[in-house]
Order: sequence, then structure tokens, then C-alpha cells
Amino acid sequence: MTILEAIIMAWKDIMRAKMRSFLTMLGVIIGIFSVISLVTLGEGMKGFMYEQIDKFGTGPTYMEVHGGKEGQMAAMATVKITYQDAKAIEEKCSSCELVDPRNIQSGKITYLDKSYTSPMISGSTPALMQQMNWGVSQGRFITNVDVDGRKKVVVIGQDLAKKLFGSFAAVGEKIRINGKKFLVVGLLKKKGSIMGFNMDEYVVIPVTTAEDVFETDRLAEIGVVARSIELVPQAVAEIKEIMTERHGSEDIRVDTMENSMAMMDTIMNALTAIVTGIAAISLLVGGIGIMNIMLVAVNERVREIGVRKAIGAKKRDILVQFLTESIIISLLGGVIGIAAGVGLASLIMVVIGMPLVVSVWAIFLATFVAIFVGVVSGVYPAMRAAALDPVEALRYE
Repeated sequence: MTILEAIIMAWKDIMRAKMRSFLTMLGVIIGIFSVISLVTLGEGMKGFMYEQIDKFGTGPTYMEVHGGKEGQMAAMATVKITYQDAKAIEEKCSSCELVDPRNIQSGKITYLDKSYTSPMISGSTPALMQQMNWGVSQGRFITNVDVDGRKKVVVIGQDLAKKLFGSFAAVGEKIRINGKKFLVVGLLKKKGSIMGFNMDEYVVIPVTTAEDVFETDRLAEIGVVARSIELVPQAVAEIKEIMTERHGSEDIRVDTMENSMAMMDTIMNALTAIVTGIAAISLLVGGIGIMNIMLVAVNERVREIGVRKAIGAKKRDILVQFLTESIIISLLGGVIGIAAGVGLASLIMVVIGMPLVVSVWAIFLATFVAIFVGVVSGVYPAMRAAALDPVEALRYE
């Protein structure tokens, strides 16, 4: 018997009992489906994170300084970082190229009879443009002169400009931010969304002016870009040393892009481990189900086996026949599980607006696992069928 003949025969036997075959492969389907859907979702989330990082322009050399040591998120509200801290980093950190202090608050913006509450009014410096790979489509961005002179000038996003000014030019107009009058000097280029925030509604004013508008000199964060990827660890060490010297203790943390991705990997690895455990149980149950059905199939086809042996079939032929059937049942379950997993992940990604990244290695691994389960589950029934005595088999009722 050739492999092709064994596959054809196995397929016919499976099709004779479609519902039983489907129920048999259900454990394999659930196991493979669980892993594939989670891995696909995880890869899509990672792809989304990398896409968001790319929008900053500076990529892996970018980092942020926040109040509170590692693992002390609540300390962000109590540890104060200021514009003077940012200036110290800019002056003393030899491995830092760009430093941008940010006083980010929400605020009310009004123009004539129109008003809008913006969630993202950022007191910043000219370094923001280079850090985020941004630019202006009309007018200019804030300058060091604006920062040093605490000028009341503002640059706004295009979506916000449409809400306030409609089709009229925004540059040169005056708006109020929390009741204080500002001159619109520039219109930002389209940026889209980053981490769920609509950057085309972004508002930028000088960081020094923000102290007067928000009545606080506390910064939300300090954006820093290292001179190269290799210098990122050195930059982190220098920043911590500078801030410790200024504050008297190490009360800040430096979040790098590598740290952010490592955190995402840790979360996804934990979820994958849990789902893999569930999948392993499903595959075990599926394997036992396949073995059980194959044993039933052997008992149902004892006379057929006897006839085949009587006309010259060898033990190897019978072994290949039943082993092939077991592998095909498991492999079909794997294929259905892969298709269902990718399908569900695709639907979720479309709904939440994230990119779909199909993991080829996971598909190959799932296929291998399905074949492995089929082989392990089918060996004993196939060996039992091959060992049947032809004379006894022909007498079997």
C-alpha cells in the first residue's frame, strides 16, 4: 500500500462518519484554536506598539523621566520634577541629545463663541518636534525665545483648528486657554493617533508659560533622546545620577522603549503560558478521544482487516492505514483550529483597529503538534489492528 492509497482510504473512512470524526477532533480544535488566537493577538499588539513607537521618529533611543522609583506608580503624584531638573539633564548628561520638559494638562480653549476642552495641552520646548518627528504645516513652532520670554504663543493640531476656525486660517488668530489670551503661531502637521490619543487635537505652548496657565511648575514627564542606541544605558545612569544629586535620593524612574516592550512581552508570555496549559489539557483530551475512536474503528473493521490480510496485506499496510487515519483526524482538527484562531483574532483586530500579524512559526508549530498528537494517539490502535490474526479476524462476528 502506498501513502496515497492509505490517505484515500483513511479519508473515505472519516467521511463515512462525519459527525463522529468532528467530535473526535474537537479537543485538538480547541487546543490549537486557543494558542493560535492568543499568539496572533499578542503579535498584533506588539506590531501596534512598534507602530506607535515609530511615530515618535526617534524609536529605541527615546526615553521618559517620571517621578517615582521603579514599581512605585503612585509616587508619580508626590515626586515633583521641574523645568530646572530638565535643564540640569540637558546641561550635564553627555549621552543625551534632546531633552524636552513637558507640563501636560487639560484645559478649556475658547475662540469667540466656540469652546473646547482639550485633554492634551502640553507645555514644551522646540525639542518636542525632533523627538516626535513632527512639524508644522503652516506658520512656525515655538522657539527658545518663546520659552525664555514666557511668551503666550500656541501651536495647535489640525482637527482642533477645524473645530475652532472651520475653513478659515488659524495662524494669526487669538484664542484663550483657561481664560488667558494666546496668539496662534503655527498649525501642526497631521499625526494621527498615538496610544489612543488624537494627536491632531494636540496643543503646544512654551513650558515656562504653562506654569502660569496651569499654576504649577510640576512636570508630567521629561522626554529624552540618547545620542545612540548603544548610549541608552549610559544615558539612563547619568539621568539617575543627576536627579539623585538634585533631589537628595533616587526618586525617579527612566522608562525606555526597551522597558516598555519588555513589559508587554512579560504580560503576553504569562497569558501564553496560561493558555498553553489549557491547550495542553485540550490536546490530551483530544488525543485520548482519537485513540478511543481508533480502537472502536479497529473493532468495527476486524473482518475487513482479516480479508485484507488474507489477500496479501502485510502488517505494515494495516499499521499505515490506521496510523494515517489517526494523523488525518488530528491534522484536520489542527487546520480547523488554526483557521478559527486566526479568524477570531482578525475580527478582534479589525474591531479595535490594530494591525493583524499572523505568526507563521505558531502555525507551523500547531501543525507539527497536531501531527504529533495523531501519531501518538494512533500508534496503539494501529499496532493492535496490525497484530490481528487473519483467521481469527475472518471468524469475528
